[in-house]
Amino acid sequence: MLYVRCLGIWESLHVHRCVVFLALDGSKALGRSVAHCLGLNGGILLGSILLWDRALSPGLGWVLRFLVAPVLGGLLAGGADWLLRLLFHGAWLLPVYLVTMLVSFGIYNDIAKTAYLVKQQQQQQQPGGQAAPGARAGGQGAGGGGTGSGGAGGLEDVAQEVYRVVLFNVFFAEVSLVGRLPYVGGVLNVLFLSWLYAYYCYDYKWALQGVRLTERLAYFERRWAFFAGFGLPMALSTVLLSFYPGAAVLAVLFPVYILVACDSDVNAVHDRVVGRGVSLQHLPIFALALWPTQRVVNLLTGGNGGPTAQAAGAGGGARGGRRA
Repeated sequence: MLYVRCLGIWESLHVHRCVVFLALDGSKALGRSVAHCLGLNGGILLGSILLWDRALSPGLGWVLRFLVAPVLGGLLAGGADWLLRLLFHGAWLLPVYLVTMLVSFGIYNDIAKTAYLVKQQQQQQQPGGQAAPGARAGGQGAGGGGTGSGGAGGLEDVAQEVYRVVLFNVFFAEVSLVGRLPYVGGVLNVLFLSWLYAYYCYDYKWALQGVRLTERLAYFERRWAFFAGFGLPMALSTVLLSFYPGAAVLAVLFPVYILVACDSDVNAVHDRVVGRGVSLQHLPIFALALWPTQRVVNLLTGGNGGPTAQAAGAGGGARGGRRA
């Protein structure tokens, strides 16, 4: 189990795969999307944080401490320092964070779609190569954020997408609560964040392959050790840094991990350790989030979550499902 998790970490570090995708993309759309993402999150968001922390804040602090405080008093200088910090975070940093986050969602989706097409073309060009089983041509049916339901389309896709959004918002709230537990809260918070971020990365790929939500959840819960390792670097980036720097670093890392996930073979890594056709003990990671999710969906749908949402709720604990 520990070795599988270590292999998940090792798999996540294969960032050279990003270079392969960029080289194989003849349209250069992938490179532009990655550059836009790095510019937004690394240049604007992270740059704003560094500019404040390394230049503006120390400079203003020096002015207030040595020029304002001797004349107007330390209390007024301290109040001015607090007000300037509040204005920077409220009038600049928070809006920049929200805008870059919203724009990045669309960029992540474009990156996943382009990488998936490049991967399919690469497989088709190899001797005896073929597209991934169950894949839809051109990634049709993928919803916003790269998380299409993989269903038959229409209302079923919408129902599963609504269920998915509610489920992972509930799961994220539970992750935040787990982090407040005494003694074990910090460790559990990192573990659950690792699962959450790993799922986000692979969800783009599975959606483009047309894998249903029930199968995604069941597959994830059977490969829980690998995914705990895969998401660990992203989880540590948010835990070891304060909120805004952690969010900026995660936003820079995320497109890289989408590309790594698109090219990685979870089954091959898992089978090398556990054995082909053998799974670890099923771990119901999403079990606690299923009941409140169903209640919220029932409220949104007038007391009837619909057969798709109910099936999705039951699928989180399923042991079946195809090999994604």
